[in-house]
Amino acid sequence: MARLFSLKPLVLALSVGFGAGGAYAQNASLPQPADYEPARATPPAVQSGENRRPADQDKLSLGDTCLFCQHQASEANKQPEIKRSGEDPLPQDYTRVIADKVAGQSKVAVRAEGDVIIERNQEVLNADWADYDQTSDTVRAGDRFTLYQDGSTVSGDTLVYNLKDNTGSSEYVRVDAEKDGRRLQSVSEKAEMKGKGLYKLINTKFNTCSPGDASWFIKAKSIETDQETGIGVAKDASLVFGGVPVLYTPWADFPLNGHRKSGLLVPTLSTGSDGLELALPYYFNLAPNLDATFRPGIISSRGVQLGGQVRYLEPKFNGVIDGDWMPHDKKRHENNRYQIKFDHNHQLTDKLSGGISFNQVSDDNYYRDFYGREDIASNVNLNRQLWLNYGDNIWGGSFDGALNVQKYQTLANQNGYKDEPYAIMPRLTGRWQKTIGKANINVFSQFTRFVHDSKQDGSRTVLYPSVRWDFNNQWGYIRPKIGVHATYYDLGSFGNQSSRRVSRVLPIFNVDTGMTFERNANVFGKAYLQTLEPRLFYNYIPTKSQNDLPNFDTSENSFSYNQLFRENLYVGNDRINSANSLTAAAQTRFLNPNNGAELFRAGIGQKFYFKNDNVLLDGSVGRYERSQSDWVGFAHGKLSDSIHAGFDIHYNQNESRAESYAATVRYNPEPGKVLSARYKYGRNERIYLQSDGNYFYDKIRQIDLAAQWPIRKNLYAVARYNYEIQAKKPLEILVGAEYKSDCGCWSASLVGQRYVTGENSRKNAVFFNLQLKDLSNLGNNPFEKLRLAIPGYSKTNEVVTP
Repeated sequence: MARLFSLKPLVLALSVGFGAGGAYAQNASLPQPADYEPARATPPAVQSGENRRPADQDKLSLGDTCLFCQHQASEANKQPEIKRSGEDPLPQDYTRVIADKVAGQSKVAVRAEGDVIIERNQEVLNADWADYDQTSDTVRAGDRFTLYQDGSTVSGDTLVYNLKDNTGSSEYVRVDAEKDGRRLQSVSEKAEMKGKGLYKLINTKFNTCSPGDASWFIKAKSIETDQETGIGVAKDASLVFGGVPVLYTPWADFPLNGHRKSGLLVPTLSTGSDGLELALPYYFNLAPNLDATFRPGIISSRGVQLGGQVRYLEPKFNGVIDGDWMPHDKKRHENNRYQIKFDHNHQLTDKLSGGISFNQVSDDNYYRDFYGREDIASNVNLNRQLWLNYGDNIWGGSFDGALNVQKYQTLANQNGYKDEPYAIMPRLTGRWQKTIGKANINVFSQFTRFVHDSKQDGSRTVLYPSVRWDFNNQWGYIRPKIGVHATYYDLGSFGNQSSRRVSRVLPIFNVDTGMTFERNANVFGKAYLQTLEPRLFYNYIPTKSQNDLPNFDTSENSFSYNQLFRENLYVGNDRINSANSLTAAAQTRFLNPNNGAELFRAGIGQKFYFKNDNVLLDGSVGRYERSQSDWVGFAHGKLSDSIHAGFDIHYNQNESRAESYAATVRYNPEPGKVLSARYKYGRNERIYLQSDGNYFYDKIRQIDLAAQWPIRKNLYAVARYNYEIQAKKPLEILVGAEYKSDCGCWSASLVGQRYVTGENSRKNAVFFNLQLKDLSNLGNNPFEKLRLAIPGYSKTNEVVTP
């Protein structure tokens, strides 16, 4: 006869995790009886015998790597099923007990036998039998038990628990738990409950894979957890991958709740031209808003390297301090090689913000020696900057102001030459805008003090008020603009140059107008919405020689489709081109008629000149016969669901030849499958800076082939070949393989790379990465390099395969 009685909670806790960054705890509860309630008959909900413990030889195996495998014959290695009564829900804190047989004496002892089901709130306990001794406050359950609570399932041979002092034990325990999208499974020889919130797992193994996957796991002699402090400690712990131990630690502590915790991070490992590179980072969780990482390491051909990072976060400011130091570089025979990076952002008030950015390296070769091709190219001028930004509403309009101080550390090229930009000491910028009807009033002003050790310095003041009207409707627009650009210089003496003052005032007038036509189109049997968008841009700026003005920060824009619609072809305020020209252009777009998404865009444009003079970059006025500019065209978008293509061209009409063009095509039928081919041509491109300070120009012809493709299930090949035809040498060669397990429990990458670092230098690198699901990475993750090298690249461990 089954009985219904009221129980108090009994807690059996599962607390597992490994590593400094990612563990969590999940509690499982077993009810505890108090006084008996009046008995009532309840029919058994399930048949007996379905969850019996197998013979002793079929107990959970702790000696092999397949302890989680569901295909094994042992019932103990299968994820247990939860048996429920199927009865109506009970009132809160009431417990239902159903079994083949229930007997006992009130306030003394109760025994339930045969397919025992105990339900309380959301908790369910299954067992072959269960005893509750009220005189000693002890609950016993066996021969096999299964406990379910809040997404976790705990099963084992026997359970003994003292309700009074929260102590007890369970043997041959298996846990399956899932929380916040993260799954965990473990087996332990024994679980000890040592008091409220104190637990110990003995001879335990666990991982975060899907059921039946034991391709890797953490093995520990013991794990002790304290729920009150939220800390767990593992002793004699090792990472086992493919049956082979790959990492070992005699002691490691970890957080139980997923929060950050001080401790060792997974080592990083790579190899290449500098030999073996190994780093052993240690993480310090100093406060909820403050942490640090210390990363000692070694580069076999160079020496010991020490690095670290500090991060801080406050409601009104945040920042990062990062640095590396090598006491002695055996390869360069230099001492004290280092880098420092500091970035800070601060919200001072609702209207005022500021920040600082500081970068420094010990020598010109630092990035060439320690970084890759992209980092070398982007870190010639290392930024050092302090800024303040202000925004407010003034006089019925919006005002934005900025104060900026900036100086660079410029690194010399391999020939020993460098071209250091002017330092800005300081720059004060303001812009006020207000809309009145169709007119937008814009007043731009700027004061800059330019400083240089080997060039003439001085200050520059710019004032540029303008008004632009915007007349538009659904099919077109006309936007005339008029303004006056005034510039004033106060130059200091330098060498044989005396101090002087000079100014320039130029009126600027332009009109931008365009229309949009639409039609329904059908291409290769598919429906599109096609647009035709003609555009005219008239620009007028009078000619004024500017060779008496310095050039502090101005350069020329490249000739492109967008450049056709800019009033000034120069970037910066030291040069303003003369203009009396009309740009005529048109573009067409193909849109998805259902959601308006753009699928393809193409355009062509040309500028027509009404005068023959122009201001050159050196400030002089060049005069030559011309009536029209070169023309530019482009086409980019999807040719089909799988094929993306692009083409850009700059054509010189006077000489009847292309100045530059680039073509690309990419086949990407699904994530993880991509083939890409790119070709780039430039007739007269800047190649490198020579020792005399002048740039070397030459023709470039480059072909770039890239691919990511499955060669069998879950195994992907990745490759890139970037070849310079003119120089007859490869710029970059990359080849590798990536693998992920069937259920995504782990993935591995092995990528080799060879790339140029200078005119006559190159480097090799090999990247190996082992990623364990919801745990960490081992090695050096090449994802960012693959993303940049292979257009359309997808993370292999995120590709879903049937």
